[in-house]
Amino acid sequence: MSVRTHFPSAKEPDSHFFFTVSRGGRQKRFALRPGALYSLAAGLPLLGAIYLGATAYLFFRDDMVAALMARQARQQYAYEDRLAAMRLQLDRVTSRQLLDQDSFEGKVQHLIAREAQLETRTAIVAALGERIGVSAETTASLPPSPAQPAARTASDRRRAPVATGGPETKANGFAPMPQPMDDLPFKADKPRPDGFELRGRSTERSQPLRSGALSLEPDRIVAEAADADMPTSARIELIAASLDRIERRQVTALAALAEPAKRKAEQLESVIAATGLSAARLKPPASAKPAVGGPFIPADVDAKGTPFERQLATVQGAFASLDRIRRVLPYVPVRKPLSGHLEVTSTFGYRSDPFLGRPALHAGLDMRAETGTPARATAGGKVVTAGWTGGYGNMVEIEHGNGLSTRYGHLSAISVTDGQTVAAGDVIGRVGSTGRSTGPHLHYEVRIDDEATDPSRFVKAAQLLASKD
Repeated sequence: MSVRTHFPSAKEPDSHFFFTVSRGGRQKRFALRPGALYSLAAGLPLLGAIYLGATAYLFFRDDMVAALMARQARQQYAYEDRLAAMRLQLDRVTSRQLLDQDSFEGKVQHLIAREAQLETRTAIVAALGERIGVSAETTASLPPSPAQPAARTASDRRRAPVATGGPETKANGFAPMPQPMDDLPFKADKPRPDGFELRGRSTERSQPLRSGALSLEPDRIVAEAADADMPTSARIELIAASLDRIERRQVTALAALAEPAKRKAEQLESVIAATGLSAARLKPPASAKPAVGGPFIPADVDAKGTPFERQLATVQGAFASLDRIRRVLPYVPVRKPLSGHLEVTSTFGYRSDPFLGRPALHAGLDMRAETGTPARATAGGKVVTAGWTGGYGNMVEIEHGNGLSTRYGHLSAISVTDGQTVAAGDVIGRVGSTGRSTGPHLHYEVRIDDEATDPSRFVKAAQLLASKD
């Protein structure tokens, strides 16, 4: 008996899915668990998607790579553009700071240059003041800096001598050479602008520049400039304003110098005019020129330039006239030949001859004096005659240039020699009564182009010169 007849056939599991594959007469069955079937059902679309994706990638790979590279390039360019813009902005800020710094340094350098210019101008004004007789110690329009003593004792106030271009007067009792005027309003020490130290200067040069007389409110300005809270630009403006005030004061000082120079020149010209001569036609001799020299460097003075330059041109014109007349005056016989009061015993012109009693021309002035009284040259010049000369007796004749000459007759003694150069006031002899003389006196003549002229005009001019001095 067969086993199969006694046992039932095997049952197929109900937890599987069965698939039968038939081919001809053959069949083959496959059993799949539900999980595997589900996994297969889910994996097939995924595999399809992967396949399609791979296919698309292979097909569109070059385009995708190009697109990615283009995107990356755009991002890089955008980054570089932004970086360049930031760099440009930084450069602009840096440039602006450099420009501001250059502008500030330029302003400081400009102030330093102006300070040096003002110091130079102050020296010019001081030199001009000394030329008309204002000493370096005198203070008026431009008082000294507060750093120096504001007050000076009388012993410190010494006047500098004035160069007149001619010999000095050596006789105290005679009309002196033109001397400095006492009412001149100027000469001061160098002014210093108000403010604070300027950058770029040495310790000595960078001291605060101050001048109480050249600023309206120096203490306030110094206090404001020293304020740490004040902006630098405000400090620069404060100092610039102080320099402007100093410059205006210098122009005012120049104007104050021009008037005394013009007035002094007019006074000296009036002395020459009193003799009947024209000051414009007189020329100083070569010996009157001072011993100076050097290369010619034109002065930077523009008559149409700044107010200071315009005023300086005016002052220099006035000083040129004054210097010229001062160099001429020592060689014009406008001093007295005798000291003290002149006792004229015979004037210039026609008179009765004291020896013959007939009308005769008296070519000079006779001035009574005791024998031995010093006779002095009335102007500088060169002795052309010193000895016995006919009716003059012992006579000295001096040529002064410009056709002017003087004669001193009847001398008891002669103190000079032919060719000797004398100055106004030098003793040229002693009063006597030599030659055609009735008593001790000085015969004084003034000649123009060797023609006798009235000496009384020159004596009056000497008195006028003495009164103006």
